[in-house]
Amino acid sequence: MLRGVYQSGILTVLNSASTDPLALWGCKQQDDAAGTSTIEIVDDDEIGTPVLSIQGSELSKTYIACPRSPTSALAIKLPYLVLVLKNTNQLVGFEVEAMDDRGQTRSFWIANYESSPQIHPRLSVLPLRLDQGWNHMTFDLARMTRRVYGTQYTETRRIRFHASTRLRFIFFADRLISEEDLPSELRLYY
Repeated sequence: MLRGVYQSGILTVLNSASTDPLALWGCKQQDDAAGTSTIEIVDDDEIGTPVLSIQGSELSKTYIACPRSPTSALAIKLPYLVLVLKNTNQLVGFEVEAMDDRGQTRSFWIANYESSPQIHPRLSVLPLRLDQGWNHMTFDLARMTRRVYGTQYTETRRIRFHASTRLRFIFFADRLISEEDLPSELRLYY
């Protein structure tokens, strides 16, 4: 999807306050016996801006995925994945598919209900610890790929977020950037 695009600095794939925050994303929501699922933009009282709310009782039935087409690949080379998400005290998980220098697709499944890491040849399951309220989190995908698989990260192919959480931003960066050093439009609190 972005293979031929020059990538440097910051590349935003989700900004909940933009005109069309889900332009790059495919959405799946399916109601189940336990209730309804929703993927919608709502105003968050704590930060006073629109956020993407993903709610559902079954993680596998309510999610967003980027890119929209399951046969496409993002091809983002920037190694830092930055998320600004809210702990809604419900189950939440997300998956990052990365390509390594051996041409292998490696997946990282990160969820708040996992208690210990599990490493498999193509899938790693990692626990996610969230503080109360809004969380600004950075994942060094190059380091994770090297430490877990002993290979070099080359690109992110796709990302998928499962219910239930609220998202403000998802972006990639070429270096570690503190929240204070971000452009004002990418800060949680202006």
